[in-house]
Amino acid sequence: MLKRYLLIILLIPFFVYSQGNHEMKGKYFSKKKYEEKSLPEWSKVKDKLPFPIYDENELFVKCYWKAWELAFKNFYEPCNGSGFVSQFIDAAFNQNIFLWDTGFMTMFCNFAYGLVPGIESLDNFYCKQHETGEICREIDRKTGEDFKEWVNRENKPLFSRWGWDGQFKNEPVKYIGRDLPSPNPKLTLDALNHPILAWAELESYKITGNKERLRLVYKPLKMYYLALKKYLMQGNGLFVTDWASMDNSPRNKYLKNGGTGIDISSEMVLFAENLLEIAKLHNYKSDYKIYLNDIKSISKQINLLCWDEESKFYYDLNL
Repeated sequence: MLKRYLLIILLIPFFVYSQGNHEMKGKYFSKKKYEEKSLPEWSKVKDKLPFPIYDENELFVKCYWKAWELAFKNFYEPCNGSGFVSQFIDAAFNQNIFLWDTGFMTMFCNFAYGLVPGIESLDNFYCKQHETGEICREIDRKTGEDFKEWVNRENKPLFSRWGWDGQFKNEPVKYIGRDLPSPNPKLTLDALNHPILAWAELESYKITGNKERLRLVYKPLKMYYLALKKYLMQGNGLFVTDWASMDNSPRNKYLKNGGTGIDISSEMVLFAENLLEIAKLHNYKSDYKIYLNDIKSISKQINLLCWDEESKFYYDLNL
């Protein structure tokens, strides 16, 4: 009996620590649960979809309809226990949903807004956003958990688990000319890339005119932007990246340990421009200065450091 009491006493600090450090994901997104409804059926919706006319090449039209047919095979409801809050279109690559792929697929689905799961697919990323603002680019479709290899379970400063040559070397990002971000990120560099969510949201808005959707997603987008600034900005004012979504590119090895990419840096300018546009739509004046300053400063650094006058081309920078 005494041993049992001693064991309980010893375990109390563990339970207190575990509960006190349990992270509540999706705190910036107000949609918290899935409301069940039937998935759209190809046979019932096809005649309601936009119908292209292009007599010059009927194969283009056939390609269009085939794309929709494939899309209907990849609409899903959230799995029980996943914590997802919306129906979604899936990239059909593996058992996970992908931020980059989903963002582009919503742009295709915009043309059937109200008939198919499109922009709402991004809800399942917002509802899994970390308190730091980070959003994992790859989330398990069944469990709703971040892909385990992209989780910073070691609680280390930012690193790439895959590494810049794809050999799972757990290679660190070296920051030059700036302090180490604190606290450590929840995710690895492999998980943080190509922020196109605000762009996708605005593309949807151009078709739907749904300002309330932009109000719903503004805080998650803003916190995501600030997280990327915090963890990905190198001392030169540009942004680090690794192999992610550019898996077999010959550029990867030159980005090793903290090189800055022309793509991610330009995407951060686009992200700031998109957030500024959303902020203006809702009169969030206190945020204007953040984005205006970033657009100016990042653009200046891109043109100053990445542009090569002789070849007339923009380049990545190694460490």
